[in-house]
Amino acid sequence: MTRWQRFKHELFLLRHDFADWRRSIRRRIWNKGIKLFWFRLWIRRDEFHPSLSTDAEAMMGMNPEEMAAYHDDIARRRAIAHKRDLANEAAGKK
Repeated sequence: MTRWQRFKHELFLLRHDFADWRRSIRRRIWNKGIKLFWFRLWIRRDEFHPSLSTDAEAMMGMNPEEMAAYHDDIARRRAIAHKRDLANEAAGKK
């Protein structure tokens, strides 16, 4: 490999490392921070709301303890939304 080819290859790797670093920062700030905070502000009425779906991007930036707490929180919020949905259906049918 010539010096020029090695330089281009290292520049290519540096560019992709920077892109990965930027994505990981975005995951930690946006997906794991702001977005999850917004989704936890209130429980949605519809049990199929997108806020009750798991966010793979947010989970990529979590450690195992945070991921376990995240799954527990999602399950709790889904159960509450499901109960509310059943109550709304029962009230509407009467």
